[in-house]
Amino acid sequence: MAKKNPPEFLVNLATLPQGFHRRRLARDGVGFEAFIWRGGPGPVLVVNGATHGDEYEGPTLLRQWAQRWKPKTLRGTVVFIPVLNEVAFFAGARCRPDDGANLARSFPGNRRGSPTSRLACLFDQQVLAQATHYVDFHSAGGANRLKPWVGYVTGMPGPIDRAQRAMAACFDRFWVWSGPPLPGRTLSSARARGVPAIYTECQGAGDVAATDLVALNLGLRRLLITLGLVSGAKPRLRKQLTRITRSAKETHLQVHHQAPHDGLFVLATRLGDKVRRGEVLGEVLTLAGQNVVIRAEHAGQVVLVRIQRSVRQGDALAVLLPV
Repeated sequence: MAKKNPPEFLVNLATLPQGFHRRRLARDGVGFEAFIWRGGPGPVLVVNGATHGDEYEGPTLLRQWAQRWKPKTLRGTVVFIPVLNEVAFFAGARCRPDDGANLARSFPGNRRGSPTSRLACLFDQQVLAQATHYVDFHSAGGANRLKPWVGYVTGMPGPIDRAQRAMAACFDRFWVWSGPPLPGRTLSSARARGVPAIYTECQGAGDVAATDLVALNLGLRRLLITLGLVSGAKPRLRKQLTRITRSAKETHLQVHHQAPHDGLFVLATRLGDKVRRGEVLGEVLTLAGQNVVIRAEHAGQVVLVRIQRSVRQGDALAVLLPV
């Protein structure tokens, strides 16, 4: 059998000299900025923000680190991509306005596809292909607010699953919510490549909460130590509330309590409330005068609410953690 040629990387991390580098990775009309710290032999940690353009916690934290972080010693390579989805970011939108596609449902992408599909392909083939560990910083975005958590894809082989659990434990200011894979996610591509991967979800609401920045900053520092990239005392970690589900739908936020019509959403519950099945979560008031009550699909704790009052049919209005 003929040997496959090694992949051609726009930036081959293994051949970069030691030190700090800034590179733009661009191909097929899409691209992003990468900040790279190259040390000696060791893991390759990739972290990105703004997979969705209206999620600002990752870009804020990673840009701060890119400006200030100067590790004395580094055993491995660290790659930060503060803003992965640049067109969506500058539009202040969840998805790119030119094709309307959701980057978090477009992996592994296609070089001949839409701009979003090409961007997914670029990140998968040029960055994830070189990673040994991966973190995707998400949040509730501009339209929602949530109770922050950290998660990973379940059902991975033992060593990868243990690595993901250890990575998630570093972000111990957050609770853990993990489940089966959903197609098209960044973590789906990491899973296909056998790369241990986690994601975080911060409060969102179109802003950056100071408590979230503290939690992400602390978690990232602990992760660097845990992976052996930098030296430091083994972190003492808090015990996290943990929910591991067998249902892929449970952690698919966009399919819960969807708006039945376009209209005005009036919320009747609060983040963190515990509700019974059938309890009123809010109302959608159509512009034509119809009122539709939104009731809890099951008992649980409210972990995400929509704060943007205008809604389109199919928008998720609330997410409940089963309890």
